[in-house]
This record gives sequence, structure tokens and C-alpha cells, in this order.
Amino acid sequence: MGIKLTFFFVIVSVLFFSIESFAKGKTCNSVKYVAPSGYQSDIIFNFDNEYICGQFINGDWWVAIGRSGFVKIVSITPFSENGLHGYELSPKLKNSQGFDYRIHGYDEQLKPRMPIDVSSTSSLIKAVSVPDGEAGCRPCIQFSAVLTVVDRPIYSSHKLFRPGYFGSIKGIYSFEKVDVRRLAKIPVSYVPESKKYTFDDIEVSYKGIRLDHLENWFGRKLHPVDNMPDYGAEIAKMNAVSILRMMLSDFDLANPIHKSAMVNYLQMGIDLKSMAEGTVTWPANGGHGNGRKLPILFAGMVFSDSAFKEAVLMSSFSEDEQLYFSDSVGRVLYGRKCGIGVYWRQVVSGKGPKDCRDPHGLVDGGGMGVGESYQLCCTSKPWKYTVLALLLLDMTKAWGNGDFFEYVDRWVEHGAWTIPDKCARFNGRLQDFGVAWGRGKDGLCIVGKGRYIAKHGINPDGGFYSNKMAEQIWQYYKSHSLKSPIGDP
Repeated sequence: MGIKLTFFFVIVSVLFFSIESFAKGKTCNSVKYVAPSGYQSDIIFNFDNEYICGQFINGDWWVAIGRSGFVKIVSITPFSENGLHGYELSPKLKNSQGFDYRIHGYDEQLKPRMPIDVSSTSSLIKAVSVPDGEAGCRPCIQFSAVLTVVDRPIYSSHKLFRPGYFGSIKGIYSFEKVDVRRLAKIPVSYVPESKKYTFDDIEVSYKGIRLDHLENWFGRKLHPVDNMPDYGAEIAKMNAVSILRMMLSDFDLANPIHKSAMVNYLQMGIDLKSMAEGTVTWPANGGHGNGRKLPILFAGMVFSDSAFKEAVLMSSFSEDEQLYFSDSVGRVLYGRKCGIGVYWRQVVSGKGPKDCRDPHGLVDGGGMGVGESYQLCCTSKPWKYTVLALLLLDMTKAWGNGDFFEYVDRWVEHGAWTIPDKCARFNGRLQDFGVAWGRGKDGLCIVGKGRYIAKHGINPDGGFYSNKMAEQIWQYYKSHSLKSPIGDP
């Protein structure tokens, strides 16, 4: 009897140890990330000894500080040399980086020297550079990965999201808090194009860390090829369309692929939240800064956490800065703030920024490219899909900018707005500035018959970066007046 009882306790102890080990993690002396582009871009974090480690719900690794009081990282491959394949520990700067010398703001000092003793909860980011060549690479990063160092082993980390990678480590969110009741259930049979955009696509598209904290247009160079699109217009389109895909009736969180798609998308939202809290902004500049606001608010809705809204208020976004309400004409017009001289230079030569607002607040911005250029190519369609997602989620209040919805509705129904305009058109003579055209001594424009009257109403509902599935959902929404079953908080 004693032998049997002893044997029973041994079995129970082994099972308990196995369960506890699974919950906390396992031991490892290195962790590896496999790059989609091939083994040459794989990333391996190597430690001096074995530490308890594990993975978050999206597959990213964590390693716990050992008895020594730190984790010693002896190397990361590919090795960083000649200003390539860089790394940073808990990035905090939005205008400097230590990943690649060909990208704006490179600072070698941001890379701690190996070996690295990490003694507090931190995010170690590693980048793999594209092959060195001309300095004009865009983007310059092929693949990136993050290792999160934690102060103690994490129980059941396979149910938890990785903390945001930027700045001070934030709270850890649990998948058990995910609530998808606010996702509209549009019959998938009404959206035949959905077959061409699967949940496998979403799962793959959002897998891996997206380095997106370097401000302005040169941040495009930091976007890893394997992890994300490089241009803001494509980012904005995908971020809206992916939410729309999850609003169709065939979305099922119990399906492992569907779950992974949602998990990876929410992880992006958590990372963007950490950047916004660190005062990173995505300013208006052509199509570069679009698409980051929606994922933050969406994640906040899914987690029912107001901290995401608060993070949005700490930042600024292209979708808000590239539109304004003009008291002069009593409507929302397109264009970001630029100098008056910059605007008129574009009118004369077509050179320079092509999304500057009309300094007199009478017509859409863009100079000679009004109704075309960035307004057509890189903003209007991604914005339309963003508006559609917000309407279906009943999140117009959370977005906090009614001008955005008014502009999109106008663009879809009418196109460009170039009347009434009392300003004179450029007459081909530069020496006549301030006399026959341009700005007068009183700061107002020289009166004439209008600059771009013939462009009024061009390209209604036009634009690049379109998506057929989203267009079908738009038509379904318009004919059914749908909204979320739970109202805007």
C-alpha cells in the first residue's frame, strides 16, 4: 500500500511540475525568430546560460531575469556591424534610431555594447538590414523581432499579449478580455470578394513586430519588409480592410486561424498605443502618416480599456491634420498646413508638397494637383474604408473628429471642391505675383475668376489603394444602414 501511495504521489508531482512548467515557460539558452524572407534574415538571441523563457499569445518570446538579477545576452545574430543589423533596448526616441546608418537619425550610441546585462523589464528590438548598397533604400530593414525581458516567469503567457515595445513597458493584456460583440455580422454571401481576402492573409500580414516609431516620411525606411507595408496609404487601407473582413458573418474567434488574425492585429494596436503614449505622432505628409489611429481605438474597444483613447489624445494623426473646417466657405476642405509661399510655389511650378491647404481657405488644397495628386492617389480610398469601419463599429464619437466623416462623404458623392473661388489664376508671369495673381499686400489673394474652376467635382469616389471587398461592404452598409449592436462608448 505504501509503495502504491508513493508511486501515486510521484506521478502527481510529475504532472504538477509539467503543468507548472508549461504555465511558466521552459528553459532556454537562446531564442530564434524565423524570417519569412529566408534563413539569412533569421534572428537569434543568445544568452550566457539557461533562463526560464516562454512565448506570448502571438508567438513573441520572453525571458525571465535569473537569480543573478539580470539576463546576460551575449550576442544577437546576424551580428551588427558597419552600421547595419542594429538593435535597441526599449526604444524611447522618435527622431533617432540605432538600426541602420542609411535611415534618418542613426545613432550608434543607441546600441548597448555586447554582452548586455538586462536587469529590468525591457524590450530588446533587433533589425536585419537589407543588403548594403545605395543609400536610397526604402525600406532599409528586411526583418525585425523583439525579445521581452521580464522580472519573473509569466504564468500562462500563451493567453497574454506582449507589452508594447516602445518606451516604458506597459501593462500586459489578456486574451480573456477580448470582446468582439461590437463587430457587425454582415452576411458573407453579400460580399463575394471576401473569398480573395482570407483570415490567413490577415494572420500573416500582421505577424511580427512593426517598427513604426520614427516620425515623418523617413520612418518609411524603418518599416521591415517582412513585417509590414512600407507606405502609409497601404498601411491605412490594410488596417481598415482587415477590420472589415472580421465583421463578416464567417468570422469565428473559436477558429484558430481567425483567432490568430485577431491576436496579431490587436498586438499591433498595443504597440501603436505604446508609441502614442511616448508622444510619437504620425503627422500629415502626403500618404505617409495615415492608418495608425484606427487600430489603437479598435484595440481599446475590443479590450474595453479607455487607456487606448487616452493614448490617442497624447498623439496626433494625419487623418486629422490633413483636413480642416473653413469658416470662409462653411465646409470641410482638404489640405495640411504649409507656408503661403510653399503653396504658391506649388501652384506655379508643380514642385514641392502636393497636399498643402489653400492659404485663403476657399478650395481644396494641393495647388495645381487639386482633386488629383495625394488627394486622389493616397488618402481618399483608405479614408473611405476607415470611415466605413468606424460607422459599422458605431465609433464615430470615439474617433473625435466629425470633419473626417463629412469630407469622406463629400468626396464619395461629389469629388474635389474648387468653387466658389475669388482668387486669380497664375498667368504664367512670375513677375506679376502680388499684382495680377497670388497674395496681395493686404494678405488676401488677388481677385480673379478662380484658380481651378474646371476641376470642381472631378474624381468623385476615385482613388488608388482601393479594395473590391471593402467597396462591396460599403454598398451593403449604404443599403441596410447598419451599425454595431452596442453603441459608441
